[in-house]
Amino acid sequence: TVDSVLHGYERIHSAYPLITNYLSSAVGTVGGDAIAKQFTDNPDVTQRDVAFTATAAIAYSYLAPKMIEWSTKATNKISESWKTLKSNETIHTLFNTALLTAMYFPVNMAYWNYLSLKNDEPITLDNNLVGAATLGIATIPYLFADYVAIKKLSQPATKKYLRPFYS
Repeated sequence: TVDSVLHGYERIHSAYPLITNYLSSAVGTVGGDAIAKQFTDNPDVTQRDVAFTATAAIAYSYLAPKMIEWSTKATNKISESWKTLKSNETIHTLFNTALLTAMYFPVNMAYWNYLSLKNDEPITLDNNLVGAATLGIATIPYLFADYVAIKKLSQPATKKYLRPFYS
């Protein structure tokens, strides 16, 4: 059942958090790159592609679990003086979601440039503008995922399952 898988994953994550965070991130970066390559003139995934994206997963495996903590701390700090944010749970969660998404933007732009190096493309202003537009479009489903994750992470019973998953 799903519950037994979650309990098993939590046990492994509790014993080996760095490894499970890395593996979760590596699946996302390597898998995402492999999917993206299917829409290019060269859909073959090489060892070089895997090496680049698996290396990028190191940064993501550290940052992803921290980002929700950081955005939540910042949102809670801001809500101390912003009454609407403090008194309305939905607005509080939406603000936290927007902040989390904004925090990811520079990290994802750095990753965009890293992938440009991998793909032997020049790092130029035009390339970065394309990256910013692409990330802006890709942000739409992430806003929803971030909102759900933040909402669920506020519930202690689900926090332990979403924390390693979200990494």
